[in-house]
Amino acid sequence: MAEVPTKPAQKPRPVSPSTVQQAVQKPTAPPSFRIRRVSKRERYLKLLVYGNYGTGKTHLAGTASEIPELRDVLLINAESGDLTLDAFEYIDEVTIHDFKTLARVYEFLKAHCAARDANDEDKLEAMQRKFFYAAEDEELELRRYKTVIVDSLSEVEQYCLNALLGIADNTKLDDEVQSAEWSEYKKNNSMMLRLARNFRNLPMNVIFTCAEAYTQDETKKMRFTLDLTGKLSKKIQGFMDMVGYLQSGQAQHEEGKQEVTIPRRLSVTPTPRFDAKHRYASFKGTHFDNPTIGKILKETGLLSKEGALLKG
Repeated sequence: MAEVPTKPAQKPRPVSPSTVQQAVQKPTAPPSFRIRRVSKRERYLKLLVYGNYGTGKTHLAGTASEIPELRDVLLINAESGDLTLDAFEYIDEVTIHDFKTLARVYEFLKAHCAARDANDEDKLEAMQRKFFYAAEDEELELRRYKTVIVDSLSEVEQYCLNALLGIADNTKLDDEVQSAEWSEYKKNNSMMLRLARNFRNLPMNVIFTCAEAYTQDETKKMRFTLDLTGKLSKKIQGFMDMVGYLQSGQAQHEEGKQEVTIPRRLSVTPTPRFDAKHRYASFKGTHFDNPTIGKILKETGLLSKEGALLKG
């Protein structure tokens, strides 16, 4: 049988250096992530303050307006308890009565921050005109929000559960409503975690307030923690750089001794009695007495002596 002639193998053509260079320099899709030095990041305060009603959580959050670089400040008011902020300037307020409105406020802030960082004054003014209570011919001072206060997470969670149960403002007090079951609590957990994460990721200072709850841990010991359902208390703490337990000041009377005044105290390290945390290596203490946002920023190394926010 005659052999079938085989085709001689072709030698690969040499690739010129210019061809290789063109292939390397060919435009590609944007990278899916970026790497940067930790010390070069923009620093924002991510703070959660919890405690009993009347201890001054809202007032503490409001002291952010005393720091020029934290202005302007937007208060998202879910508790209708803003009287304590009357003495502060540079704070704007939006009152919410349902979870849906809070979601729209978040979307506004996300777009606002993008326009703020791009210095797009036309867009900032258009957004401000759309959402502000103002007459058409009224001259408004352009806002550049650097801080948002959510007051409080306990009320926000109730709005979230109400939405899942179909409870609205027009629901009558004597209407029979659905009771929350496992599926509603599971959805509530997911929605509240998304809320905390999304607000935490905004390029601005974020301050949450929350009521306290007295709970029993796995060792049967009682301790103070956030007034949120299930595991939300622990998980939301994980999103924040500082979680502080606020206690109001009080006077102690001891027989035969002079009266001793205990200051208002924000504890930021955990004890067997309460949850707390912070991630600031430069802060060696356990608490702040008579706290303000300015004092917290200075003692954690985020604020210079001249009052400027530090990077890195």
